[in-house]
Order: sequence, then structure tokens, then C-alpha cells
Amino acid sequence: MATQNLKTVREGESELLVPDVAKPEEGEVFYHPDQALARDMSILVYRAYGYEVLDAFAGTGARSVRLVRNGVRVVANDISDRALEMTRQNATHNGVELPTIHNRAEKTIHSRLWEAVDLDPFGTPAPWVHCALLNTKKLLAVCATDTAALTGTYPRVSRRRYGFHSVRTPNYPEVATRALAGFVVREGAKLEVAAEPVFAHVYRHYIRVYFELHKGAGRCDALLKQMGEHHGVHPIWMGQLWKKELVRQMQEDAREAGLALGSKLTLKHLDLITGEVDFPQPYFHLHKLCKELGAPVRPMAEVLEKLDAVRTHFTPLGFRTRKSEDEVSAWLKS
Repeated sequence: MATQNLKTVREGESELLVPDVAKPEEGEVFYHPDQALARDMSILVYRAYGYEVLDAFAGTGARSVRLVRNGVRVVANDISDRALEMTRQNATHNGVELPTIHNRAEKTIHSRLWEAVDLDPFGTPAPWVHCALLNTKKLLAVCATDTAALTGTYPRVSRRRYGFHSVRTPNYPEVATRALAGFVVREGAKLEVAAEPVFAHVYRHYIRVYFELHKGAGRCDALLKQMGEHHGVHPIWMGQLWKKELVRQMQEDAREAGLALGSKLTLKHLDLITGEVDFPQPYFHLHKLCKELGAPVRPMAEVLEKLDAVRTHFTPLGFRTRKSEDEVSAWLKS
């Protein structure tokens, strides 16, 4: 089969060669422009830690090349001949040295101990989480695009794939993020690897969570105590999704280092997440909650003021507050 034509796109500091197709899923190698935001965030996270990263599903090499151009050491892996060819083309096109491996992700992960591993397959990351936890020393990133399995649309898939009972909730983007985080925490505990969430973000079709990894049964037990239930969804991670110092460092890096960001939303999302860090309770969806209560929708500015609340990056219609659901409901109905 003839290879597809390529086009150039600008993403942050890099000019990338990607399939010239009308829809991302039509490309012989997958590239989605919406994930420029995710690639921006990964640059900021990995710069903060300074570890060498295995990009286990390199695809076009967009993430790997951008990371290298921002001072991160990367090894790019993919099972697809065409994907690795495009990764190498993009490395050459951008003038960077990028080691590549042509193999199945699990075989490359098992080939040695890695400082950091980035799992970003097409669909679910679940089949690779166990081997990544076994062979990663410091930091693991997990990205899921099978959002229907995590948001309560397909409860049987949720149970089979991620081991939790799912219900569609008004704040399902955050609940899905906590379900994914909880899955990794529980998988790590089986190996006495404490996988602590330190950064998470959601945008459109993907959910991405980063975990610091530490050995020790006691650390695992402490994390498992933070598993819980939210509106009938269980067991999910109910602890912090963000490490405050990391978010601060990422925000400073993005602003002060003059990084060429790939998405205009990156700084906006970072600002919103900075505000969310001190509000561990899941967010409320204003319109859905008012509809459920039969109450008129209050202006968001009034909600933020009266409930001492902040906005959330999960949705423009969401807010976080330290007040209980009963207190929020009582005020909205007043």
C-alpha cells in the first residue's frame, strides 16, 4: 500500500510532519492536533523531574521530538514500521538526536528499568500498566482515550477493564480521572509499588494522569486508604490529583522560560489547575445541579463569590468549593 502524503504543522517549538488527512483516525499513523495541550503539559512535567523518558507508543514522534527539543532525554518506541519512520523523519526535520526502538511496547518496557515511562496508546492503557509499574523507577504517565469505559457509558467494560463499578455522574470527567488513577494505584499496590498521582488533566477525548513511584508496602497501604466512593462510583481515587509544588514549578517554567507552547489553552488550564489544588472535593456542575434541584441557574460569578469557590479545568460550567453538597444545594435553592 502506498504511503500517505504528509503535511507540516507547527506545534510549539517544532515543525512536525504528519499524515495529510481530513480526520486523525484516517491517518496511517495517528496524530491528533487536540493533543498539543497534552504534549505541552508533558514537556512541563518531564522538565520538572529531569528523568529519561520511554515514549512507549511514539506514533509520529510528536511528543518525543518536542520533549527532546525542550531538553528532556527520550527513547521512542513503536511496533509500527511506518510510525518509527515518521518519528525518525520528524527528529531529522527538527535537528534532534532521538534513539528509537522497533518493538512491542511491553517488550521494550521489560527490556530494562526506566526512569520514566509514558503510556499513550490508542484506546485503553490497561494492558500495559502492570509491566510499566514493574519496570519504571520514578515516574509513570498514563493516558486513556477509551473515555466511554471510564465515564459510566459502558459499566460492564468499566468493571472488566478497570475493575470499578461505574455510574454516569454530572461531574463524570473528574470521576473518570479518579477511576483511572485508582486503577493504577491498585495495580501498583499488588507489586508493593506506591503510585501516587501528582498531576492530572482532561481535554475532550483523553484523560492523562502522572504518578510518582515509590517502593514499600506501607506507602501502598497509605494510598489505598485514600480510595473511596463518589455518587455510587467505586472504588476510585479520592485523594489529591495534583502535587502543589509540581504545579507551581510547571506554571513558572511555562511563563518564565518562554517555552513555545503548542496550545493556547495550556496556560489557561495551568492557571485553573493551580486554583483547584487546594480544593480536593470533586467539582460541581452548575447547570446539571440546578436542573436536578429545580433551581434557577445563578451567574457563575455569584456562585464563586458566595460559595468561596473556584473554577475547574474539567469544564467551564464547573466549580470547586469546600462546602458540602448539602450546603451548596441549600444555597442554590434559597
